[in-house]
Amino acid sequence: MFSPISLTELNATASFLDRIDTKYLMTEQKFMDVIKDMKEDFFVLEIGGKSVFEYDSIYMDTEGYDFYFDHQNKSALRSKVRTRKYIDSNIAFFEYKQKEGKLLRKFRFEMDTKDHGKMTEAAQKFYEEIYGNFYGEEKPKKIFPSLITHCNRLTLCSKDSAERVTIDFNIWTEDLREEKKKKEFHNAVIVESKSSTADGKIAKIMAKNKVEKASGCSKYCLGLLYTGIFKNPGKFEDTMKKLDAMS
Repeated sequence: MFSPISLTELNATASFLDRIDTKYLMTEQKFMDVIKDMKEDFFVLEIGGKSVFEYDSIYMDTEGYDFYFDHQNKSALRSKVRTRKYIDSNIAFFEYKQKEGKLLRKFRFEMDTKDHGKMTEAAQKFYEEIYGNFYGEEKPKKIFPSLITHCNRLTLCSKDSAERVTIDFNIWTEDLREEKKKKEFHNAVIVESKSSTADGKIAKIMAKNKVEKASGCSKYCLGLLYTGIFKNPGKFEDTMKKLDAMS
């Protein structure tokens, strides 16, 4: 069993929004082996006696899916814009994530849960200001909902560093524009380390268990491919082969 940590304690020890994210993809069976090596070094987030929570994310993109293609084409600057609802806590945030090389910067503000999945006036202004700071454009292209992803999540926090780890499972995604197709990722677990360095405790645990880093493991991009919006897997081909083999 993991020792619990409260949300207040978690935010006090691992609340940075500028970070390096490293993802690992594995089956549920493999994860049950890996998690045994995490218990000594990590706390688990616990709220109201619960440690498994539901997350609902609605991603925004331009009409031509510019954010998707920036990721697919390995652009030096990559943006993701979404609203995220923490279902168990009934709170929501508008979030803007900007990737520059290995560094990820995250900006967000709390919003009314009824506005989850909407580009409100406040969200539009927030998006335009941040986008302009990175790209030098005062009026970026209009964005609107493109895909929803849903998962259950465990959150871990290192006992002696700021490393935070999220564990996503029971993942599904659905297109919000065209085919309205839903895809469930059976038997897939995504473990993601969020740290100021790329060589935290999780990297050592994964190396011990012979789990390689996952290249091309964006739930947003994979969702667009699996729901049929795009046909050419490109940089996500290897990840899709692994996911298909897990099903």
